[in-house]
Amino acid sequence: MLRKQTVVLTVMLLLFSFPTHLSVAEESGDAEIVEKFGVGFNEVVIADSTDYLNDPRDLEFHPGRANELWVANRATDSISIIENTGLANQTSQNRADSHRNHFLEEVSAISFGAYHPEFDWQWGSAQETGNTYCGQAPANYFMGPTLWPSSLNHFAVENQNNGNGLLGSHIDMNHESPFGVGIAHDYDNVYWYNDGYYGELVRYDFKEDHDTGEDDHSDAVVRRYSEVVLTHFYGVPGHMVMDKSNGILYIADAGANRVLWVNTDDTTTTSTNIMDDPSRLEPLAEYSEITDVEWGVLATGLNLPSGIALADGQLFVSENGNGKIVAYELATDGKSAVELDKIETTATSIMGLEVGPNGHLYYVDNGQDVVVRIDPYTDEDGDGVGDGVDNCPDVANPLQANFDNDSMGDVCDDDDDNDSILDVDDQCLRGQLDWTSTMLNDHDGDGCRDATEDTDDDNDGVVDASDLCSTGDLGWTSSASTDYDADGCQDALEDVDDDNDRICDASELSSSWACTPSTASVDLCPQSTLGFFSNNQNDVDGDGCEDATEDTDDDNDGFADDVDACPLDAGTSSLGSILGCSDFDLDGYSDSIDVFPTESTQWLDADGDGYGD
Repeated sequence: MLRKQTVVLTVMLLLFSFPTHLSVAEESGDAEIVEKFGVGFNEVVIADSTDYLNDPRDLEFHPGRANELWVANRATDSISIIENTGLANQTSQNRADSHRNHFLEEVSAISFGAYHPEFDWQWGSAQETGNTYCGQAPANYFMGPTLWPSSLNHFAVENQNNGNGLLGSHIDMNHESPFGVGIAHDYDNVYWYNDGYYGELVRYDFKEDHDTGEDDHSDAVVRRYSEVVLTHFYGVPGHMVMDKSNGILYIADAGANRVLWVNTDDTTTTSTNIMDDPSRLEPLAEYSEITDVEWGVLATGLNLPSGIALADGQLFVSENGNGKIVAYELATDGKSAVELDKIETTATSIMGLEVGPNGHLYYVDNGQDVVVRIDPYTDEDGDGVGDGVDNCPDVANPLQANFDNDSMGDVCDDDDDNDSILDVDDQCLRGQLDWTSTMLNDHDGDGCRDATEDTDDDNDGVVDASDLCSTGDLGWTSSASTDYDADGCQDALEDVDDDNDRICDASELSSSWACTPSTASVDLCPQSTLGFFSNNQNDVDGDGCEDATEDTDDDNDGFADDVDACPLDAGTSSLGSILGCSDFDLDGYSDSIDVFPTESTQWLDADGDGYGD
């Protein structure tokens, strides 16, 4: 089957499509972040009923086969084996031994043990039953831990009701502990057992296995640690884990709502032979009661502690009563601890707990028949969004706003609308998308698209609708001194008719400005009163100066209007009483008073004789 990657959420979400705030660690004071919790985490369903999970109680990763997860199912007395756990090529199978109704009846816990050259890594199981053969007979309490092979050529393969008289594929079993709810491997074939019936810790040493399907248990050494009192809460496993670096065994004492520690390396204990005790139900090499062992209470006040896992000096305990997982920092000697943090999962009945090969926590949710992986995330900027999915991991942005939907959120994106204009220079900071600013579509480079966003394409202060040079020179602002007629064209470089009087500022003709060259070659009044348009009525000489208000020489003949006898007709007469009028013979006298208007040397005939004076 394909890999499971369902995020456990109250709302359907795609994993990693965006950060979830599914669960947040419950920080205690100023405690540092627990790495396996992160500042928050996602829960990923790794296996479910399609992987044959049915009333799962415990889980363990195989120590010799990478990413292979074993899950113990109480309802079917079977093991679900998940290969390539959490990977794209994940598959699963279910193994159910033919004699499971005794050797794996109502399994509550499993623990991988020592390597065996034939059987691969061996594993032990605990059964929470009085031995009824799955309800087929009254309880006889002939029950205890079972030893199994993990080789898939042996487990649930050999002696499967084939008539040879052998009892399935189990390789050993002892029977002094009904209603077992926890098991932990120590070394070789030594396992510690949470005896729910007698409420004691028991050490089982199977010694040599009896091979698959055999039934000789007589070499076993069984020691009951009667002072380590355990309280059975039916239906809730009390899992155990051994710290093999110092011999400290940790026990989830579910019925007493506490966690215990036991120094299994204690050499000062007292041993008493109890071979005659009625709890011994089979021949054994040794059956003893151990007292004076060093043990203690690590934590109290939990709510049905069940699962337990150890990693990097930290102990993790699942609480079946509330779905939480608590993290403890262990003292150097492992005999005391400080609670670091706790998280609340979505589990309805959390039980077995395990640290996977990727360093993440995995737990069994018995209530929903699933195995869930906890994927913690860090949150460098403290905005509640994990760094792995935070679009601005170094800048707080809990809403994850991302206008252009690129890899960076707006608060850390230098170009929010991705138009190539940085936000600090962008006048349309979050403008239209799917375009890139160039001189062709964003003339002034202000980040506003000329065609649809920018009302002043050249950024000169004159809106495009009124700008005769809408994509004109850049780097200037229209004012009375730079753009006299406010038409958006810079007087010095662009505007051919600065005052818009229809007389070109210079000698060139411009159809664009609808102006004609001045009769004086240049507009003699380049900044005439706005609204004045030159014509032959108000600017007789066409020099660009309004006759009534600006032009002191309307006919532009060099004689000021106040002395010009012909102010609207250009003339050269400069002598006599009539100035500025026509002087055909250029003798200085106006034709109107020149007796000889065509004779440049004569202009007066005082005696009227027809000859010039």
